[in-house]
Amino acid sequence: MNRENEILYKIDTIIKYLKENNGYDYKLYNRICPDMGEADSNIVEYAEDVLDIVEEMINIYK
Repeated sequence: MNRENEILYKIDTIIKYLKENNGYDYKLYNRICPDMGEADSNIVEYAEDVLDIVEEMINIYK
């Protein structure tokens, strides 16, 4: 397994774990000042965003 596939596999495994273990209930903020209102995201969305960014970086690298 090359390094790109390894990182993508590991992030995907983390996302699956979070989905199966109430990751949608772990609320986060999509802005810098979290004291302004309620959380508008969750840890699963954050992890999926990280996966998208890593995939984009891999494509740029290639």
